[in-house]
Amino acid sequence: MFLLRNLEEILASIAISITVLVVIVNVVLRYGFGFVVPWSEELSVICFIWAVYLGISSCYKHKLHMGVDVIVAMLPTRPKRIFKLGVSVFLLGINILMSVLSYQYLMLSSKVTPVMGMSYFAINGVLLLSFSLMAIHTVKFIVDDVASLKSSKQ
Repeated sequence: MFLLRNLEEILASIAISITVLVVIVNVVLRYGFGFVVPWSEELSVICFIWAVYLGISSCYKHKLHMGVDVIVAMLPTRPKRIFKLGVSVFLLGINILMSVLSYQYLMLSSKVTPVMGMSYFAINGVLLLSFSLMAIHTVKFIVDDVASLKSSKQ
């Protein structure tokens, strides 16, 4: 349960840790021994991409993205909840659309990276994963918004 609840954070932490470790090792090898690991740049970029997209999903899950809610804050409680529900439904549509587009893009990933020979399928897979996770989180937001609306009626 813990792993599923914190999937984005765990995977992003692993990815950013690999990025930092590979970059530090490569810098030490380059300046200390005059040797460069040829695949280190590719691996660090790939892990950084994964960390960024999983971090976006994590921030979305915890509602940490910035928003401008000046007008919404002035609304009474019930219209504010209705507006939040509308925004959540809109975001669900956007996240599903982005998941579908990510899937289509993923299916076109036939190239491989020049040094490691890694398929872009593995690299671009984070797009589908993160947007799908955000869609799942949005469904939870909608359920919470509907429950909040129902409780305000009583």
